[in-house]
Amino acid sequence: MRIVNLLLASVAAAAFAFPAYAKEDPVPADDATQQRSEDIIVVGKSYGQEVGKTVTPLKDVPNTITVIDREQIEAQNLQTLEDALTATNGITVNGVGSEDPSYFSRGFVINNYLVDGVPTLAFNFPSVVPDLFFYERLEVLRGPAGLFSGSGNPAGSINLVRKRPLDGLRVQASAGAGSWNNFRGELDVSAPLGAGVGVRGGMMVQDQDQFFDVAHRFRLAAFGTLSVELGPDTTFTVGGNYDRYQPAIQSGLPGYAGTTTGGEGRLLNVDRSTYLGADWNRFRSDTWTAYADLTHRISDRWTLRASGLYSDVERIDVYSYIGSQAVTTPSNPPATGAPNNGVTNHIAYRGDSYAKTTAFDFNGIGSFPLFGRDQTLILGADYQAQDYDSYYTRLSNYARINVFDPVSPAEPPLDPYGPLNYYPVQGSGATCPATSTPIVPAPANCVLQVYGGTNTVVEQYGLYGQLRLSPLEGLTITGGGRLTWWESNNQVLLPTRGNRTRQGIEGRFTPYAGVVWDATDNLNFYVSYADSFSPQAAPSGRRKPDGSDVLPLIGAQFEAGTKLSLMDDTLLLSLAAYQIEQTNRLFNDPDDATVYLQVGKVRAHGIEAEIGGEILPGWRINGGYTYTKTKYLENATTAFEGIPLTPIIPEHMVKLFTNYAPIDGALRGFSLGGGVTWFDATYGGNPFYINAANQPVISTIVRQGAYAVVDLRAGYKLSEQIALSINANNLLDRNYYARISATGRGNYYGAPRSVFGTIRFTFE
Repeated sequence: MRIVNLLLASVAAAAFAFPAYAKEDPVPADDATQQRSEDIIVVGKSYGQEVGKTVTPLKDVPNTITVIDREQIEAQNLQTLEDALTATNGITVNGVGSEDPSYFSRGFVINNYLVDGVPTLAFNFPSVVPDLFFYERLEVLRGPAGLFSGSGNPAGSINLVRKRPLDGLRVQASAGAGSWNNFRGELDVSAPLGAGVGVRGGMMVQDQDQFFDVAHRFRLAAFGTLSVELGPDTTFTVGGNYDRYQPAIQSGLPGYAGTTTGGEGRLLNVDRSTYLGADWNRFRSDTWTAYADLTHRISDRWTLRASGLYSDVERIDVYSYIGSQAVTTPSNPPATGAPNNGVTNHIAYRGDSYAKTTAFDFNGIGSFPLFGRDQTLILGADYQAQDYDSYYTRLSNYARINVFDPVSPAEPPLDPYGPLNYYPVQGSGATCPATSTPIVPAPANCVLQVYGGTNTVVEQYGLYGQLRLSPLEGLTITGGGRLTWWESNNQVLLPTRGNRTRQGIEGRFTPYAGVVWDATDNLNFYVSYADSFSPQAAPSGRRKPDGSDVLPLIGAQFEAGTKLSLMDDTLLLSLAAYQIEQTNRLFNDPDDATVYLQVGKVRAHGIEAEIGGEILPGWRINGGYTYTKTKYLENATTAFEGIPLTPIIPEHMVKLFTNYAPIDGALRGFSLGGGVTWFDATYGGNPFYINAANQPVISTIVRQGAYAVVDLRAGYKLSEQIALSINANNLLDRNYYARISATGRGNYYGAPRSVFGTIRFTFE
């Protein structure tokens, strides 16, 4: 807290140390606006001025892409990637672990990430949700992203664009405070050091409680970057950042169980502050990142770029959570035994995770004359790797907790590197033997931890190319493809070292094609095709009937749409329809316990309408409407065929944000905005069915009706240097679940009404 107070004081002092200058000239566009006008995107790989490339304006890309820039980040007070994707059209945020959310797009989880257009595994577990302080903007592509990312789901990709040195001096500082003792401070300084040399650096700190009991978060981060022009055509950029993140962690709430006669489960109606973890739950993550790129213009037409990324993550999780046990009562009793009436088991866990990731990308891009017009070609190669050590221990059923009146259990001993003696179940009064050797039958009310360690090394490299060809005026044909080599090596380290096992995919081809027709200078129509592949492991102890290797999941998408540019190209409207089919899904042969099949298939289709940009000078709007329909086509459990693949994604979704900041007149300096998120009804879990052994499987479904959340913001510029703003989220205090999973656990209330005020100081 002392750090926060000092930073708040520093920002306030800086705000009044620089005089406010009255300017008679019109206010120039800010850096974010200038950068935005030059932003160039091509299928999820950014080639704007900041990263030294120029390829395709957003309007001319035959795919759906959302850009969230620094102006929107600050206006909506989006502090983390989770915040930004919660506000992004077409994205649903879910996940059982409170600090490990998943981002769903078009029916599937996004697992392709890029930084400055370089694909990387650095955001996979054990990475934590990144803070947006490091980044100027993010770009979200929907649909398969295999061309520039390699393996992954057919969901899309997220490209984060780092802050880089600016041409002139700029000092920006902010301090904010809000509900639940939430304090945040930022300092960001960019300065030229001489001709062709610039530096930029900053730090941030955040300390906050959360709306549910006990939970606390702390974050401290810093970055620095240097850009040097080695010559008139060559630029070298190097930098790094550090991020320490220390939140509480939990696994959400359970629901009421379904009935043995086919009735569904339902969500709990408890206080939103209910927390079913322990008061000692914690984790600490330290992330170090380094990066560099070298950009060289060979000529006016051709540019080469080489980039490298490295990250080192150390994450320690220590927490207690409820088992996957639904609440049963006399009105919905369990299949066997007495109702638990909300008293459920607790599991203590410790995980020590260490991951090092590297990524390299080398590409060349340029143009050549043909058919009387310039045509564009990009060729490149990339490499991604992650070396991940995981050590864990789990102590199951060591304590019990009442969902309706939770009392934190005491912290038991945990050791992920070696055995511990039997532990007495809390409250039982048991005396347990002083041995770590399993006893059969187990001593009454005594539990023994399980522990282990594994090493996983994943490597992926590929060659890619894309050609944008315009044979006729107003017609552009885009074709491309990628060859990918993927390999995973796994080894058990503890409790007994095992042999290393390998799984690989050799030279997998990923195609991409698109056609754009310009009906007018502002209106176009397009169609595109893309596919993706995702490696998967064969079920243990089973083989395919023909003895061949397991094939990757294949996701193929067809998309058709239109884009309209208005208001002197400051406003873009888009409408797209798509269909994705994913094949090669595994399921076990119910008649042969040694065989598995690869005939599973699912489908997702939908419509996405989006608007982004300025309606009038100073009045911007972002968001849209999404229709999503997913379905199992073929599955081992025939009861699943025809039902949604991801019912947590609403069929109908609306996300809109608007902000008006008059650029002249009596209201100049004021700004007012707001947003609305509307979700159609959703559910999580599986239905009641009769399994292959002719036994009933109780429904784990929990449902939530449609809901809307309204946000509001207001701001005022005291001077050209000082601005105030206030954001009120969930203004109407809507009581809803932001994430739902099933009756066992993983259900999270959305945050109640909250307020956050910010003072921002800018000198340039």
